[in-house]
Amino acid sequence: ITLSTTSPTNQNITATITYPEITGLTKQYSYDNKTWTKYTTALTIDTNKTIYARSIDSTNQGSDSTRVASLTVTNIDKTQPTVTFGTNGSTSYKKSQSTTVTVKSIGVSTIVANSLKYQWTQSTTAPAESSFTATFTSGGTITKSDGTGNNWYLWILAKDKAGNTTIVKSNAFYLDNTAPNTTAPTATSTTNSIVVTSAQTDSNSGINASTRQYSIKKKSDSSWGSWVTDSLSLIHI
Repeated sequence: ITLSTTSPTNQNITATITYPEITGLTKQYSYDNKTWTKYTTALTIDTNKTIYARSIDSTNQGSDSTRVASLTVTNIDKTQPTVTFGTNGSTSYKKSQSTTVTVKSIGVSTIVANSLKYQWTQSTTAPAESSFTATFTSGGTITKSDGTGNNWYLWILAKDKAGNTTIVKSNAFYLDNTAPNTTAPTATSTTNSIVVTSAQTDSNSGINASTRQYSIKKKSDSSWGSWVTDSLSLIHI
């Protein structure tokens, strides 16, 4: 019994059975060593299995189990690699987002290490395979430290030695590397107080209230006092 290939493959293969050149020989094959079918041409094999072959001459010799040849097919793998994200997306805005990525083959073939590539995009449409350039190691950490938005997706490309290819994306990561706007606060004064209203906004992660500060300029010598934190949007001085 000869296979068209014994290398890992995600395609069907053929099995050719060679029998003795004897006139009147009955050629048979089976996949369970119980139900036998007449062999007339090469077999198409679409999944891993054991092939049995036997021949019976005109005197019915050859049908016993001691004269059965067999070969087990183990190189067909039609299953795509699996990708697992340690952190599968994050809805908390950060300047930098990271996740581990682990790639495994659940078929009989192994992962092609140099096929592991990634890219970040803001689209849910899978990128073309040719657009992947950055490489990584399975189990390693991938980090993005630029960009702004609530729709950053990590795309992973992986292949196994049988030729199966997978392109998968993570859930959305939220990134904010854009400063708040520079709109100046407004101030109104009365005899005894000044009310300052913060006007800065940030359309992504929002304003960190603990960073709102004010300083008072002294009339006596025109010097500025120390910065004071006030978490309210309205500051009464």
